[in-house]
Amino acid sequence: MPEMRFDHVAMLVHDLDESVAKWRTVLEVLDPAQSREVVYGEGEEGGERMRWATFVNPGKTSIQLFSPAGEGFLKKVLAKRGEMVHHVAFLSSDVDATVQELRDRGVPILQEQQTGPDTYPWLRWNFVPNDYSGGVLIEVAQRYQVEDGKWAPVPGDPQ
Repeated sequence: MPEMRFDHVAMLVHDLDESVAKWRTVLEVLDPAQSREVVYGEGEEGGERMRWATFVNPGKTSIQLFSPAGEGFLKKVLAKRGEMVHHVAFLSSDVDATVQELRDRGVPILQEQQTGPDTYPWLRWNFVPNDYSGGVLIEVAQRYQVEDGKWAPVPGDPQ
């Protein structure tokens, strides 16, 4: 059985840098430890370029902000719905096994195969659609750890 844990809440935002500054100010008051480390990343998945920043909170729930870095579906979602909570994420030590178990239990999964950003070939994810889960996507992603300010695979997990 894969190891699982709730990891983060992700917000889709217009301006990543502006949102990071605002969230840092809020977190400095509400959860100072979480305001200290932000891990940035970017990549392309399925033709969609994106940037993200995660307020890391090891062993606790993190807060992630992400924004489109080009024209595409995410930009259209922002134009239509505005900034919003986009997904909640659970990390798995074996994302393939976890997604298969969800399918076996009749839970719909958005993509036939797991996908991920081109910049982290070991990182893969899939989603339970928002119409199944009360309006927000549920992401199931491969676990990661933070090394030198970047996401890195967890040793021993399938790559």
